[in-house]
Amino acid sequence: MKESKVFFRRLLLLFSLCMILTAGNAYAAKPGLVPVGKLANYNYFRRYMSQSELQQAYDRAESIVAPLVGMNKKDQLKGIAVGLRALVDNGSVGYSMKASHYNDPYGYLVKGMASCAGCARATGLCLNMLGIRYEHVNENKYTHQWARVKVGKKYWICDAYGLYCGPEPGVRKHPYL
Repeated sequence: MKESKVFFRRLLLLFSLCMILTAGNAYAAKPGLVPVGKLANYNYFRRYMSQSELQQAYDRAESIVAPLVGMNKKDQLKGIAVGLRALVDNGSVGYSMKASHYNDPYGYLVKGMASCAGCARATGLCLNMLGIRYEHVNENKYTHQWARVKVGKKYWICDAYGLYCGPEPGVRKHPYL
């Protein structure tokens, strides 16, 4: 009887230690995703959002991005565009140029209101999570904005709001504009 109590206590201690050691990793990125603090555009995103807001946007984006790990870049771009567009199509995201955070990933992914600037930056966050660099086309201009990504020797547009993900027809040109 005494041996079973000792065994149980040791087992409980081992379990407790495991829980303590893994508790600090609760918010770590899934394997294959770039952690929030290591994003290529981390400082850029922090201009628009607090650390907490960026983390919340990152956490929401994870469900879109995690299934894309290991795919080729074109499929990753398409997956991001489809995943972000689905939020608009199902009513989770509306268009606004006045709501708070309308121009950042937090507005798009957490608050559910964003302009094309917010969508472009949410796309950029998703791209950065996969280790992909991007360019924000028409940034801070009163015109349509989207993400531009180099794929091989060509550039692609990744634009959930503009309903296009594919090769750009000309330098920083959108096929629908």
